[in-house]
Amino acid sequence: MKLSAIASVLLLTVLIGCSSVKVDSDYDPKVDFTSLDSYAWLPEPRAKTGNPRLDNPLLTSRIEQAIEASLAAKGLSKVDAATADFFVTFHIAIDQKLDVTTIPTTYGYYGRWGGFYGGSETRVDQYDEGTLLIDFIDRDKDDLLWRGSGQSRIRPTNSPEEREKKVRTVVDAILERFPPKR
Repeated sequence: MKLSAIASVLLLTVLIGCSSVKVDSDYDPKVDFTSLDSYAWLPEPRAKTGNPRLDNPLLTSRIEQAIEASLAAKGLSKVDAATADFFVTFHIAIDQKLDVTTIPTTYGYYGRWGGFYGGSETRVDQYDEGTLLIDFIDRDKDDLLWRGSGQSRIRPTNSPEEREKKVRTVVDAILERFPPKR
């Protein structure tokens, strides 16, 4: 249980922290998004990843609540799956990344003709990057209508309230791109 709590902290902090969140979206240009008024969660159960950092019920609940609040603020209603205009689901992932930085160094002046001698120092920082994908799926055709994503470096947080706030901030940033501006 302790590993799951630590993993939750790490994943939530990837979504936002000291660094900015990279947000992107894509959509089917044939869809009239102004006709979408209601949604339901995709009826299929969420597939387990086998990674306790991702298969965390606390994280899942925070993401679902943030999505529902953001969609409600946009005037969309959560309804029964049989009457929804579209389904909503999300996916989360963690990838290890490398940040390589080379810094030139100089050591001093030499010789009667002048000049500096030195070299460079290379630093490698390994870190985790988290991704949250939010999908809107056509209820009847099962086609992807819209996808929004947010990526950021994982940074630690101290409390459940901070984690909840960070998830809300990321979800709002992603859903700010819905409906798409044409």
